[in-house]
Amino acid sequence: MSESVLAKVKEKARSGKVIEIAVILMLAVIVAAVIFSALGGGREETSSSEEYAQYLSSHLASVLGQIEGAGDVGVFLTVASEGEKVIATESTVEEDGTVVTTPVLSGGDVIVLEEKYPQVTGVLIVAEGANDLNVRFALLEATASVLNINQSIIKVYTKGSA
Repeated sequence: MSESVLAKVKEKARSGKVIEIAVILMLAVIVAAVIFSALGGGREETSSSEEYAQYLSSHLASVLGQIEGAGDVGVFLTVASEGEKVIATESTVEEDGTVVTTPVLSGGDVIVLEEKYPQVTGVLIVAEGANDLNVRFALLEATASVLNINQSIIKVYTKGSA
């Protein structure tokens, strides 16, 4: 297969279409670079999901601590994925019938249509007042409501004295 591609490139070069080959190669490199930068490279995304989980945990703990009788509240949250960015693309049909899809750029950056945050897979809440069933239920219900998740993945425990 690579021999046929190489043969086509040599044929185009002999026919004087060197500029066409250069333009196609440059476009391929640019598209690859844009897609790679938009999707990120592994570690950066991992950091992003960890930061998201920490952000949610700290803010949730702060709000839940304001529930009457909750006392001091700690929250640990886990996420299943890295999230996802949906980018704008446009498709063009080449003369040979192949469809080429490229990201839409604005000012050199890809246009992000939607950013899906990582899915929450578990929440652990430790609160001083969780021994009271009303407080425990309020913590559970508030967490499920705020995160839009099923109550079955939320666990509430009473904070012990250290």
